[in-house]
Amino acid sequence: MNRIDAAAWLFVLGCRSGAAEPLDAAASPQASAEPVVLVGTPLGTAASPGPMDAAVIPLPFRADRPLAADSVPREVREGPRDAAAPRESREPCDLAGLRLTASLRPLETPAWTKSPELNAPALEAARRKTDGRLLIELAASRLRIVVASSGLVLPVGTELRARADRYGHVVVWPDTNGYRLAAPGSLRALFGERRLDVAPLATAYVGLSGEGSRAHNLRTRRVQVDTRAGKATIDLATIRETTDSASLLCRTLLDFLNAAPSTPVCGPDELPLHATFSWSPSGGLVFDVLSIEHRADLRPQDLSAPPVGTFLGTDLPLPPAELLVPRSDLPTFRTAPVDLPSAPDASPTEPGLVLVNSTDQLLAVWVDGVALLWVAPGAREVLLGLVRGRYTVQWRTFLGEAVDVPQLLGVPGVSEVGAADAGRR
Repeated sequence: MNRIDAAAWLFVLGCRSGAAEPLDAAASPQASAEPVVLVGTPLGTAASPGPMDAAVIPLPFRADRPLAADSVPREVREGPRDAAAPRESREPCDLAGLRLTASLRPLETPAWTKSPELNAPALEAARRKTDGRLLIELAASRLRIVVASSGLVLPVGTELRARADRYGHVVVWPDTNGYRLAAPGSLRALFGERRLDVAPLATAYVGLSGEGSRAHNLRTRRVQVDTRAGKATIDLATIRETTDSASLLCRTLLDFLNAAPSTPVCGPDELPLHATFSWSPSGGLVFDVLSIEHRADLRPQDLSAPPVGTFLGTDLPLPPAELLVPRSDLPTFRTAPVDLPSAPDASPTEPGLVLVNSTDQLLAVWVDGVALLWVAPGAREVLLGLVRGRYTVQWRTFLGEAVDVPQLLGVPGVSEVGAADAGRR
């Protein structure tokens, strides 16, 4: 058994979880180091998937090839000392690891235009509902990310799974038996447009930026990563007994920059707690870990990549539009309706807000600072439920690379984007 195999088995023996260890209070000697340039290692080859070895470079996932069944390390619980049950009948042991809750939100969000009828508490409540929440589990050199709230292009229940001996992610669609493979370089398209287009991997320049912000009673060190796609600052904390799992979350964050997953950003047992992304030329995301739990009850079947009993699918479903907040919330955005004067030559309009996306991008529609829905390329949607009055409407991509100028529109009314992109920046 090699060194890393032994570490993986020690991680699950006894079904006990570890404890987070704050970093040493003294300033890190790296805090004053000059930035260095590190180039991501090219994707390599490996003889076959399996436990990680120091001499083995993980293989990237390929979307045209189904995966063999994944075998996640398990351990058998010891029963009571006087238990007479045979060993093979005893319950398989769950895994010890970490469970995180995190948020993924736009770097910049539009504001609403104040008016006497505007219901600010209702709008703020709707904003909170659309703050993209993620549930993250790390154990046994595996990673599982679950979309836990609306506010993202991906529906609630979508999963991303990863393993240390492979580059890329397995995308598990909710309420289906199918999975898709997200090769390295595809997460920006997945979270931006619900597509699995693969972007070319870029050279990453990694520099040390000193001490990061303190979070969860842990000191962090800050790293800056630059690629031609954008840049990120990442705050890393040391948490023991994460084996190869923490590095998988680093790989996920690097994928948003189209950086090679082998880029050396995280050290041993280092977990990203915060990351700020900014794209070139505009837009960005913020990733924040909101809570950390040490668990001893993570299920191996939840972490296998691919999941047991699934099959390789094709394209991801893309309906014409999808509402991100309950429709019953829409009337609460105003305390009372407002009658708007009609222009003398105005033609009759449909009830509600008619939304037309004449671009070739999936776009979110923000109304009064809330991401209400997204509309697919070339689609038309009628948003019903808004009280008669004026609203601030803005079209933008989910990742913020393309943003239209906000418009103050009357409802009922029409908003179209793409016919003349004068307002797009």
